[in-house]
Parts: sequence; structure tokens; C-alpha cells
Amino acid sequence: MYRTRGRVYSSTMISVSADLAAHPAPLEYWFFKVHSGDLAFLVDFIVRRTTGQAETRVSLWVRGRGRVARAYADAWHTDSGITIANNVLDARHSVGVVDDIDWNLSYEVLHGRAAPSALFINRLHPFDLEAVSRPRVAFAGHVTVSGERFDLSDAAGSLSHYWGRRLADRWHWIHANSFEGKDLTVEASVLWTRLWGRRPHLFGGYVWTYQDGQERMVVSPMTGLITFKGTLDDYCLVARGWGHATRMHCATTPERYNDLGEGIQQTLLGSCTVGNSGVVDVRAGVEYRVRPVP
Repeated sequence: MYRTRGRVYSSTMISVSADLAAHPAPLEYWFFKVHSGDLAFLVDFIVRRTTGQAETRVSLWVRGRGRVARAYADAWHTDSGITIANNVLDARHSVGVVDDIDWNLSYEVLHGRAAPSALFINRLHPFDLEAVSRPRVAFAGHVTVSGERFDLSDAAGSLSHYWGRRLADRWHWIHANSFEGKDLTVEASVLWTRLWGRRPHLFGGYVWTYQDGQERMVVSPMTGLITFKGTLDDYCLVARGWGHATRMHCATTPERYNDLGEGIQQTLLGSCTVGNSGVVDVRAGVEYRVRPVP
């Protein structure tokens, strides 16, 4: 369940397969992230229909050292999830090979669903991107990097899907679910989006939280307000909904980022503090994009 303006919505009625179903959009991403021991691992499956190209992009860190690897294809299919060459992501597992990296992972999608794309206004498709996320996922299997194998068992991660006409010119994304001793997961995305692909820009986004079995979500500016204050590497988000506020402080250092291209910087080694109690995740996913507006 999540609460928006005092109402409670079920997050379990829609299947994971439905969340991963393809959309006829110019740009579409599916991705998962997982962190276990010395390995932090994220894989994007990207379809660019305007150019007829698909990409599998791996962003990883081994003992704090990051790298990015890519593989391209001119064909793909979306029967159940997404398949690009021999790389597959569906509702239950993902397998693939990119350069000297291979993975074979199964996962269980746990309770919780962040779906700002379900709002009525999205039927008009006004924003650059729409999204749905499963922020609480348990992974098992293995990842091999340069011959070193990492075995995963009940490792915490997430699974997401977004699509639209173009990348937003600027965004910040946060995902954190490794708060020691706390049943807490947070996910947030704020962006400066064009309306129907044209100016002016609108600042909006969502903050989703899960704590002790309860979901809350603020979608700004529709069901509450989110404010952003700070720099690219050190900032605070405050989401104010009906009778509730969530405060997050996110920070990292420039050397921890992987450069994904297109103005996107990403780390899975960020710091995310929630509330005033000092509850912190030092293995948070933190990403931003800043692209000069022509």
C-alpha cells in the first residue's frame, strides 16, 4: 500500500510482467541494481527506436573501483521483458554477457511499487519520461567480472522500467535499501522536464518510501511538493505530502561516479540519510544528469 493525500492504494494488483511490458515510445529503459559485499552492479537494457539501436550497459564497482561496459545490437524483442542479443531481463531473472562481465541472476520482487506513471495525467503523456519501479527486490545467483566470481544470496536491489520521448535535460535519482537494522527503502527521482517536448521546463518528480510494511509516495506537483536544495554532489530533498514529510540528504564525491555518457554520472556508493535520526545508507544508488539546454 502507499498513501497519497490520505488515501491508500494497493501496490500488488499489477504484476511485475505488466510493469515490464514494452511501450511504443522513442526511448525505453529497463534496469536492475544490486549490491552485495565487494560488488555493486547495475545493468541497463536500452532501446532507441528512433535510431533502431539497442544497448546493454553495465555500470559496476568492485571493491570501490568503478567501470562501464557496453554492447550494441540492431535487433531486440520484448515478448516478456526485454531481450537484446543473448542478454535477457524478465520478471524473474536476468542473464547476460558484456565484454568480460557475465551474470546469471534470479530475483524475488518483494512488496512495494513506485508508479508515478499511473497518475491520470500521464494518459496525456506530457512529460519527457514515465516510470514504474519495484524498489524492493531480493537477488540470488552470480556475477563474474574479469574472471572473479561473486555469488549473491538474498542480496538487496531494485528493478525499474521507464520510457518516453527523450531524456530529461536534468535529473537526480536516488535508491537506498541498505539501512542497517531498519526495514526501510527509499527511492526518489526529480527532474526538470519539458512539456510535450517543448519549453517551458517543469520541476517535478516523486519520493517513495517503504518502512515497516507501509508505503508512502509523493508525486510533485500533483499530490504534494518536493524541494531540492544543494549541489550536484551534496543536496537535500524534502517531500511534503498530506500530513507527512520525508527529508533526505544525499552526498558523494566526484571520484565515485561512473560516466555513462550523455551527461549522466552514476554511483552505487553514495550516502543517503533519511530524516533527522541519522539513519544512513552508505551504499546508495545516486545518479544525476545535467545537460546544457540549447
